Amino acid sequence: MSVKIPKSARFALTLNVGTNLATGAMIKKSVSFGNLIPDCDADAVSAVARAMGGLLNNPVTEVTMTENYQII
Repeated sequence: MSVKIPKSARFALTLNVGTNLATGAMIKKSVSFGNLIPDCDADAVSAVARAMGGLLNNPVTEVTMTENYQII
């Protein structure tokens, strides 16, 4: 039987930085933060993302979290 061991985690904020005048589509930029504790609580990440988003000039449109595991 295989086991997955948490190795690392990170989250990214996707920001709305404007509108493409030719197409009307939203222009997105992202900023990512690493070195999270693996298997960290999603509510904690959400609270940190909201707090950090409040410090930025552009609105946050999405928060994503990525976790990496070792399978043995």
